[in-house]
Amino acid sequence: MKYSKAEIQDLLIKFYPDIEEKEARLLISISTYKVFQSREIILKKERTDKKIVIILKGSLRSYSIVDGVERNCHLRSEGFLMGDPASFEENQISRLDSEAITDCHVLMFDMGEFEEIAFGNPKMMALYLTMLKEIIVVFSHRISSFVTMNATERYEHLMQWNPLYLKSTYDKHLASFLGITPLTFHRVKHKK
Repeated sequence: MKYSKAEIQDLLIKFYPDIEEKEARLLISISTYKVFQSREIILKKERTDKKIVIILKGSLRSYSIVDGVERNCHLRSEGFLMGDPASFEENQISRLDSEAITDCHVLMFDMGEFEEIAFGNPKMMALYLTMLKEIIVVFSHRISSFVTMNATERYEHLMQWNPLYLKSTYDKHLASFLGITPLTFHRVKHKK
């Protein structure tokens, strides 16, 4: 079942409580609402556009293939942004594919267009800064977990961070995201 514009607006206000209906409508006006099936590619690598998505429902992963092995770089679920970091730079080629893990509803928009609107609208700038802060926190957490935590601690921290992943993400994707083998992931998961 697809969401109506009013339902999308309500979700945006739920995810970003600092915005009001006017800002939600403005973001919707520059966005495309799309529904994807599980395992469908949402954003393909080797793009030069600045597209990102807000996940309205479901879970996504971004990954690259290194020496024939999929490496999950990002896992995100509803209420969060997903896109390649290249989307924030001019004329950069994206290196990651973003794929639906579950059936997903997303709001897709161009970060460049959003930035232009934000520079002329203080409330949209506040939303833009909120999004950037979220990205910084996620990247910082990801780096910190790999530097300071062992596999068990990374697993525990991820489950505290977002327990929805256990219900919505395949174990092999979680293992790759945590930088461990599926066997190690299985052992860590079943210890708990």
